[in-house]
Amino acid sequence: MPIKVNKKYGFTASVNEGSNKVIACSKANWEPVRTGSFILLDKDDTFYRVIDKRKFIYQKNVTVLNTSQLKVAENLGTMVSVDDDVAFMYSEHSVTSVSVAGGGEGYQVGDIITPEGGVCKYNSIDQIDVPAQIQVTEVDNDGAVVAVELINGGLYSTPPADSCNGNSNLGTGVTLSLASSVSDVSSIEERTVSSIDYTSDSTVLHLNHNLPPRIQEGSIRVEKWELTIDGNYVGQSKYSANYNIVKDFTPHNDIPLIHGDLASSHVVFNEAMAIIDQRLKDLES
Repeated sequence: MPIKVNKKYGFTASVNEGSNKVIACSKANWEPVRTGSFILLDKDDTFYRVIDKRKFIYQKNVTVLNTSQLKVAENLGTMVSVDDDVAFMYSEHSVTSVSVAGGGEGYQVGDIITPEGGVCKYNSIDQIDVPAQIQVTEVDNDGAVVAVELINGGLYSTPPADSCNGNSNLGTGVTLSLASSVSDVSSIEERTVSSIDYTSDSTVLHLNHNLPPRIQEGSIRVEKWELTIDGNYVGQSKYSANYNIVKDFTPHNDIPLIHGDLASSHVVFNEAMAIIDQRLKDLES
């Protein structure tokens, strides 16, 4: 049974049990967080001190289940979270060369053949597919195709197979040998993750609105902040959890300051007392 993480509003963070890495929702800006700050995760009674931070880019290949769901063949854990803004990227393919494998019969010079198979890229302007177009340039006495010329490479989300049949209004039975290539330019769709289903070996991301149809695979890219804390997290793993960061301190001894809007202010107070106690002990020794 997958674990469902429902959408939460506001900026959140995720951490795995036994890990010293806390990863923010992509909307959170942890640039102002300085080393020595404290982070308290939702419903915890223990603050963890921040000893390092970094901003990174996470990218992963995905399969498109439908226009609003993407699947990754592993449990992503903390790497992608609810409310993340992700860039979904997918490649476009075109046929680059063609030759005749079998000539068929009944063709004429000038006939246009289109390859069978593949998935044409969705055309949002007029919904007209743009497959590759191959023109017959030579036939024998029986109308078998002898030579062809590639007129238009088409635009595909998934290209036709290297060996495929050809479709035409006149002749029948022609088979083609094709070569295709990936475009140098990838299409990008910006989406937000609205919920996530986890299993032990897969992750399904639900998107806030649909992708264009006919896309079968691609990759996601997301920018995240990560904090390194001073010890391994002892609680149960938390995904898309609320958190507080204490980043205001006294100028000389870095004692954390309490704000009235902090729900667990007693934890900050206890941490401050521990620091003062250690400082007094150091003076006595």
